[in-house]
Amino acid sequence: MALRWLLALLLALPGAWGVCPQAPTFVFAELTTTPQESYPVGTQLRYRCRPGYVRNGDQAPVVTCLPNSTWSEQPDFCIGKSCGQPDIPNGNFHSSTNLLLGATITFTCNIGYRLVGPPTAQCVFKNGEVYWDNIPICEIIACPPPPEIKNGQLLGGEGEFTFGTSVSYSCNAGLSLIGDVTIYCTMGPNYQGTWNGPAPECKMVSCEDPVVKNGKRLSGFGLEHTYKDTVSFECNPGFKMNGSSVVTCEANSSWTPPLPTCDQIRCGSPPRFPFAELPTPVGDSSEFGTKLDYRCNPGYKAAPGKSSTVICQSNETWSAADPDFCVRQQCSPPEVKNGNVAGNETTFPFETVVKFTCNSGHEVINPSARCVASGNGVRWDPAPPYCSRANMIVVGIFPLLLAMLIMNI
Repeated sequence: MALRWLLALLLALPGAWGVCPQAPTFVFAELTTTPQESYPVGTQLRYRCRPGYVRNGDQAPVVTCLPNSTWSEQPDFCIGKSCGQPDIPNGNFHSSTNLLLGATITFTCNIGYRLVGPPTAQCVFKNGEVYWDNIPICEIIACPPPPEIKNGQLLGGEGEFTFGTSVSYSCNAGLSLIGDVTIYCTMGPNYQGTWNGPAPECKMVSCEDPVVKNGKRLSGFGLEHTYKDTVSFECNPGFKMNGSSVVTCEANSSWTPPLPTCDQIRCGSPPRFPFAELPTPVGDSSEFGTKLDYRCNPGYKAAPGKSSTVICQSNETWSAADPDFCVRQQCSPPEVKNGNVAGNETTFPFETVVKFTCNSGHEVINPSARCVASGNGVRWDPAPPYCSRANMIVVGIFPLLLAMLIMNI
């Protein structure tokens, strides 16, 4: 009897072989029967969803006591009810999970609106229903009344001034509006409404009639010039612009940027050529359009069809003359009697030097000659003859003297 009682006691202990401990508990469900201290293997326990939860599809709300004395693992067979998407006009909500019971969401408002109320809400269960415990509102941002201006009028200054609305200004006759004609209600720091800029001013603005010496106007021909009027200029031929070609009448009654000047175009020293020079000296500065004609140096002549003229251009440079507008003059082939010209030259341009050889029985008078300038042409220097016959008396005396010497011996 005592042994049977002891065995029953051991079987009743939690975790004993063939016995499961107390039934598992769930946040989302509760037992449909009264809980016991232990359960024999094979026992099945049924649960029902707690308030605020519903069955999760076809999953059975049942756990079973397994032969190893543990309860079968069961996923969430009950899930929280959904609070659904909250309605927040002019705003949005954001969630990192789902919208079921226990979820938390945050709220933001569209541009031009500010959040009124807590920025977060939680899906809760109360009075048999699930709902969001807080839904804030998005209130449109409002600006204070727009500023008034002196000597002008505010247009559209009635009613409320909310984000995105605008007002405009106009000035009394004869005055210029300085600043933005229209300003807008926008969002400032801490979601406070503010105007995007200051109100304009109404001022008397008058710029003097612009005159540019050695230039002319292309636009803005009136005599009166007020705020933001523009005038454009160009320089007369032979002059270049220094400054901006367009100026604007600004609020301080002055032209901005300052009026340009038209400075005379001038070229520097004219180009130099080794074969030509200018008839008269020219300084280091020549005005636009100046033409210079070069003259060929002695020993050179003008090349047919080529120009020797340079012109001072609008970019302050001299135009290029035709290349080699002067060419070397040619000497006639040298006349060498009783001799020859060394080498195989066939042409003899200015500054050419030639050498001569003389025939047998002739001696060299001038071993070489140069083609040099002479008047408007060229000639050989020195002029021929270059070879002469040897002195025959001197030549014949040597054999006679030799014969007399031999006879005396």
